[in-house]
Amino acid sequence: MKFTIKCSDLAHYLKTVSRVPLRKATDVYGHFLIQVDATGLLLSAHNGQKQMSLSIPPDLFTLQGDGFAVCVPAVKFDQVISALAKDSMVSIQFVEPKLVISAARSRFSLATISADHFPVMEFTADQSKGELNIAGITLSTAVHQVGFCAARNDVRVMLNGILFDFQQGLMTLAASDGFRLGVIDVPVTGEPMQNFILPSSGIEDVCQFVGTGNVQIATSGSMARFTREGGVLHTKLVEGKFPDYRKLVAAAERGDVARIVRDDFAGAMARVGLLSEGAVSLVRLAVSADSISIQSVGGRAEDMADDVLACDYHAEPLEIGFNGSLAGEIVRSLGAAEIDVIFSGAASGTLLRARDFPSHSFVLMPVRL
Repeated sequence: MKFTIKCSDLAHYLKTVSRVPLRKATDVYGHFLIQVDATGLLLSAHNGQKQMSLSIPPDLFTLQGDGFAVCVPAVKFDQVISALAKDSMVSIQFVEPKLVISAARSRFSLATISADHFPVMEFTADQSKGELNIAGITLSTAVHQVGFCAARNDVRVMLNGILFDFQQGLMTLAASDGFRLGVIDVPVTGEPMQNFILPSSGIEDVCQFVGTGNVQIATSGSMARFTREGGVLHTKLVEGKFPDYRKLVAAAERGDVARIVRDDFAGAMARVGLLSEGAVSLVRLAVSADSISIQSVGGRAEDMADDVLACDYHAEPLEIGFNGSLAGEIVRSLGAAEIDVIFSGAASGTLLRARDFPSHSFVLMPVRL
């Protein structure tokens, strides 16, 4: 009961699935499930919150004897494969209760756990609350464009993830940590499905998993499933009701527009932030008809940074404070030469969006200086 595969081919699949197991766990949540037979080789991992399975096609390995299914320590298995020469052929044999890994003159034996202990995350077609097909690159790009706004360990649990909001012909992703809100609209086809909140811990896993081919998204209400050719990712969902992000965006849109060159704005924020000392990098913006002055806040009295940008603004002068790090991150994520910054007052959220991409918006809350 063994199979042989090129080390680089196995390492390619391990790179994705190894994101899932708990690194310090000694139970099944710290193991890979290896299932092999004449139809294919399946690598799976489960950490209690999500499960990923990747299929390695039969033409990439050679099976000798019967197939087998066994759980092997994920970190040790990954380290062993990573340490081998990439162009070497690896032989993996199950000699109960050990998994034996051989390559050239190297030989490793790892303790195993029965495959019967591996939990299964799945839901049936009857439990499904809808399905949607989308290009993987479109999904991963949209997730990256707002995912950095999601909270990680907020007591408001509904903020610890990305909202997937579905309407006819449109999928909207929204994420917020209470200080900023990111929203992006993605055109889709098919009937609307049930909304859900993808946990922050699964954001990068989804982006790494989906690839560039077609992806099917399905949900059962408490679980979401992402399916691509040769792989399935299941994840539990965040419970709770996400805040009314549309209301916040609509309110911010009613402000006064300042048109700014994106790279100039991002560069000025970074430069001024160098002298903004403290737990957060605070900056003060003084907005007038043809310029925005950005000043450092919180440093020593004798240290001050001031950067002036040209802008197009037709409203009353305004002073407002921001977390410079958050503002800079938002500005850099807007992929356009010029951006619109819509001010609604010193105590209200400010809307930032690219001029040529209005479906991608951010609302940044001010800070008291």
